[in-house]
Amino acid sequence: MQRLSAPLLVAAALAAPALAQAQSNVTVYGLIDLNLGYEKSGSQRYEGVGHGELNGSRLGFRGTEDLGNGNKALFVLESGFDPSTGLAEQGGRLFGRQSFVGLENGLGRVTLGRQYSPAFTALDPFDATGNADRSAGLLIRKAGAVKPAYEVRFDNMIKYRSPKIAGVELEAGYWFGEKVAATSTARKEGDGHGITLLYANAAFSGALTTQSVQRDATGGKVRTSGFGAAYDFGTFKPYFAWSQDKESGSVGRGKARSWDLGTEIRIDPANTVALSYADRDESDGAASEDAHGWSAYYLHALSKRTTLYAGYSQLDNENGANYSIGNLSPAAGDQHQVVMAGMRHRF
Repeated sequence: MQRLSAPLLVAAALAAPALAQAQSNVTVYGLIDLNLGYEKSGSQRYEGVGHGELNGSRLGFRGTEDLGNGNKALFVLESGFDPSTGLAEQGGRLFGRQSFVGLENGLGRVTLGRQYSPAFTALDPFDATGNADRSAGLLIRKAGAVKPAYEVRFDNMIKYRSPKIAGVELEAGYWFGEKVAATSTARKEGDGHGITLLYANAAFSGALTTQSVQRDATGGKVRTSGFGAAYDFGTFKPYFAWSQDKESGSVGRGKARSWDLGTEIRIDPANTVALSYADRDESDGAASEDAHGWSAYYLHALSKRTTLYAGYSQLDNENGANYSIGNLSPAAGDQHQVVMAGMRHRF
């Protein structure tokens, strides 16, 4: 048997990671967002350390493996946490933000697991504040007397994302409630599906979406449909998003329309002001819960990875509504005000 010399063994050991890297890779990434905040609603007051204002804090792992012939395997594991306490978010799940595996080639990408919903993919990018945690823009996904089908993520989802053709992409998902019951109707509780069309070309971007969820075991369903659009003029970028939540069956027959109008103003490469105004109007008889509000944020980039920010949000509840944009639970009809300042760091 021919033996390898020590120099050849060392060279082979050094070359092995390079060869593996050419076929697969794994990236560790994360984000920490903390702030000091003060809130007021009626006679209630709150002050303390908040988190996840611009983006939810997270620790993630993502990777791909080249399978040859234009095919690749991929995965994402992403854990959400509260950096002020170290506790897990999303109900204490280990990887509550995202957890999926999939395959991708020239025909698109198919993934399976806990993932962002098609409606979130469509509407979330079209709030000027980035749907900050205490922004009035979050009215577009709040639940009042009318329950929306708009949820950020779903378990047990199979999702398809098409390749981009002439600026257009399609995303479609189906998720399983995985309920066990005596009848086929009951087993469908929690099941849902959604489809989104995305368009981005030069300065213009837009999206259309519809998403439906079976909310109970007796045929009650809710559907959220909407669209968003933005145009980048350089120094400023206006945004608009609109959605409608519609109930049917045993959950009721309510309807709600929400819209969000805002703009980013880029003072210079390091300084940005984001403004948004949002409104929710429900049609559900005496139980309707309406509200409107506005937000203003200032962001200062210390670097590509570190941002300082300050913000103010005000939400005005009407018609018995008690929507919250923070840690307080407003009484029906009460205004909710929030002011905060903090820092976000990506790694």
